[in-house]
Amino acid sequence: MPTREAYFEVLQSVKVRPCPRRSIIAPNRLEIRNEEFLTAFLNFSLSRPLLKLREKLQSITGRENIFFAPSCRAALAQLLATLPQKDVVLPAYTCPVVKKAAILAGKNIIYVDVAKNSINSTSQEFAKEIKSGRILIPTHLYGIPTDVEAICNLAKTKSCLTIEDAAAAFGSRRMGKMLGTFGDAGVISFEQSKRLPAFRGAAIIINNEKAFDLEKLRTFKLFDLKFQLPMSETAKAVLYNLATVPWIYGRLTLPLILKKYSKANQPQPQNLFEAARNSPFYLRGFHPFQAALILAMLKRFENIRTRIGQLVSIYRQILKDSNIRTFIPADIDESGLLRFPIAFPGRERLEILSQALLRGLFLEINYDQPLPEKEDWSKFPNARWAAQNVILLPLYARLCPEKAAVLAKEVVQLSH
Repeated sequence: MPTREAYFEVLQSVKVRPCPRRSIIAPNRLEIRNEEFLTAFLNFSLSRPLLKLREKLQSITGRENIFFAPSCRAALAQLLATLPQKDVVLPAYTCPVVKKAAILAGKNIIYVDVAKNSINSTSQEFAKEIKSGRILIPTHLYGIPTDVEAICNLAKTKSCLTIEDAAAAFGSRRMGKMLGTFGDAGVISFEQSKRLPAFRGAAIIINNEKAFDLEKLRTFKLFDLKFQLPMSETAKAVLYNLATVPWIYGRLTLPLILKKYSKANQPQPQNLFEAARNSPFYLRGFHPFQAALILAMLKRFENIRTRIGQLVSIYRQILKDSNIRTFIPADIDESGLLRFPIAFPGRERLEILSQALLRGLFLEINYDQPLPEKEDWSKFPNARWAAQNVILLPLYARLCPEKAAVLAKEVVQLSH
């Protein structure tokens, strides 16, 4: 986990108690409510939730062919493994599981840098690696849209396919059209850190039926799947809802997290294929209970979107006159963001994280190094800069606007 490595370094330099025991805003809280767990558990065996969720997604996306997968990484691996093309073009700065999915599918990876002053790779970057017969995977990182329609048009000129990574962008729109519906296919995620968290799970959206063997896609599996009721995950999620209440998070949860982060962690190297064979992200099929949870959240999804839009507007307004860099274009669907990325130009991120802790803030980071091998990082300067500087502000419906404003003002103080 990137956050752990960064805070391990921070905690080595902090000489005083780094976490004042007071109410602290958690980087994320689940959108799902505890009562929805109970309702979904009581009803999933009777209400055919998988069918209903597929029908709901068909209605939302306007697409007929929707497939469920154990996770977004499994969805990407499944899509790629059913295609004959060998070369996959990825942003150098994105979630590492995308790289692993491509490797599991037996593909050769070509990287493109992200755009300057951005966290996404745009059509300009993809154009540098566009060659006939390649697969392009544009990403809408943190729900921020890239210029996906231009990337798709570029792909068509070179007989390339586009698989849209909308894992973090469910419900986000570009020019009124839902992200995930621009490319030949798109993937959306239901994993715990996403807008509609159902522990794990994903949906594959087929936008170009001629580009895929639908029967092969329907039946092909990298590994044999197990369909188990996720009871332990449910219990952990209920506890997570409790542990991220600000009063509890600051006084109990975060001190325990920091204690864990303060200890060196040397993960043992694992064979990628062996790790996947033992991972629920590849082995646990999408269960009807998970579908029932998503259906419950979809009933109030517009209310969730409204709150996210309010929070983004607050962050924008308070940060606009500071020297803090934001990465949110002016004309996007603010309600579709998953996180609000910022950076402090000219400042070391570890210093910012350290000062934040001393002020009673716990700031989230992610993807702390580019995906290419270290000796190739110099080829991707913008991706490297983003990996070393981006900090994420929280966006979730349980975060009230007043608390978001306080958080933003504290962040501004860090920039002085």
